[in-house]
Amino acid sequence: MMHRHYVKVSCTIGGEPLTVYTSHLESLKEHSKERVSQLSQVFSEILTNQQPGTVLFGGDLNIRDSELGALRNTPYFQDVWEELGGKSDCRYTWDTTVNTNNRVNYKSKLRFDRLYFRKSSVMKPVSFSLVGKELLQSCDMFPSDHWGILQSFVCQHLN
Repeated sequence: MMHRHYVKVSCTIGGEPLTVYTSHLESLKEHSKERVSQLSQVFSEILTNQQPGTVLFGGDLNIRDSELGALRNTPYFQDVWEELGGKSDCRYTWDTTVNTNNRVNYKSKLRFDRLYFRKSSVMKPVSFSLVGKELLQSCDMFPSDHWGILQSFVCQHLN
């Protein structure tokens, strides 16, 4: 195992506080227990240190839907993809049926990359899409073995 960590950045946008966490959680199916523990630790950190304003947490979480368990129903966090309707065309960020970078002999579609947010009266997610789905002509490969996630938010100032 790689003993992963998280990164936290606090800033303001238009005078509104924003805290962003990111992490690359433990990879591989056999490290499920460690990955769930890592996710629980980050969620616990965020809940313990109640930052004001909007809080985002996302990255290459390598999490499987079956591993979320009780974390799925945490009222403090919303999954941006689910919040915006969970469109099927941008569900899977790991798709070996299309992405051939790993040259594996199996087909797998999973949603490893996620973004969670704490609902606020100031920031609201408005779009979710996948990026990096075009082959790079220079090397005939994709930019990564995962599709990137791109979300847009609107900042609604309350004056």
